[in-house]
Amino acid sequence: MTGSVVLVTGASGFIGVELVSQLEASGYRVISATRSADGSNGQSRQLLSPGDPDEMFRHLLEDVEHVVHLAAIAHTQLSGAADAYRAVNCVLAAKLAKAAHKVISGKFIFVSSIRAQCASAHKGIVKETDLPAPSNDYGQAKLAAEAEIATAMPKGNYTILRPVLVYGAGAKGNLAMLLKLAALPLPLPLGALSGRRSLVDRSALCRAIIHCLNEPTTDAGTFIVSDKLPVTVPQILCAMRRGLGRSPGIFSCPPWLLNLAARVTRQGERWEKLNEDLVASSAKLRETGWDAVEDTPSQLEEVYRIARAR
Repeated sequence: MTGSVVLVTGASGFIGVELVSQLEASGYRVISATRSADGSNGQSRQLLSPGDPDEMFRHLLEDVEHVVHLAAIAHTQLSGAADAYRAVNCVLAAKLAKAAHKVISGKFIFVSSIRAQCASAHKGIVKETDLPAPSNDYGQAKLAAEAEIATAMPKGNYTILRPVLVYGAGAKGNLAMLLKLAALPLPLPLGALSGRRSLVDRSALCRAIIHCLNEPTTDAGTFIVSDKLPVTVPQILCAMRRGLGRSPGIFSCPPWLLNLAARVTRQGERWEKLNEDLVASSAKLRETGWDAVEDTPSQLEEVYRIARAR
């Protein structure tokens, strides 16, 4: 596949920056599609809007062999959030897939989300064979996009990936909040948090994307992407602190006291989610030849050790 041209939407984002680096290291030529691209150097193109006509999407994909669609919105404070999620996360993906069916000779990789599969917590192990039950507008839009892509690409030259929470240097959301806690020069009374959650390393997710570009057994498939084993919040914090060059400093306090502190600081809902289970299996993708991270705490430690050294 050396020299193949890949268009990556959302190339300037948290996952996109790492993916572009890995694609180029693997011999691909990357065209980045972002909101700010001017297209003057041939390496970038302007990402279109959901309302743009179909012919503009076909023009966007000229001389492109593969597409990796990362661009999406994960959080919005806008009124009418459901409409915003559907427009950006579903309609845009559907139009891009319809154009790809007519233009590209290779693969279309859609990076969806575990939230297309289930809620933020789940009893048991999440698998692709489970009936999808998204619990919010974001997940419902992602699931609708998956269905649109499957319809738009009857040749089956697409793969849908559902990653769990992605970690890496610069991660936002709950992981950024945990990193701030890990950086505090204080012992943390969080040892009793026992909820198990699956995470996925950003580099491993990018390797999964490249794997699917090359692996025919992933055609027309939907795959959960996660590290092999789940972790708890105390394990995450300990790994982060080791990566920051510090001792773990985690101890347990009565759960009621921790709950009280969370509510006083208006973090009750966030902590409840972090302390619930969301364990997902990536066995189906691993069976196609992709290697998942075996030891998430060690990988977390390495990620933040490298980030600290820079």
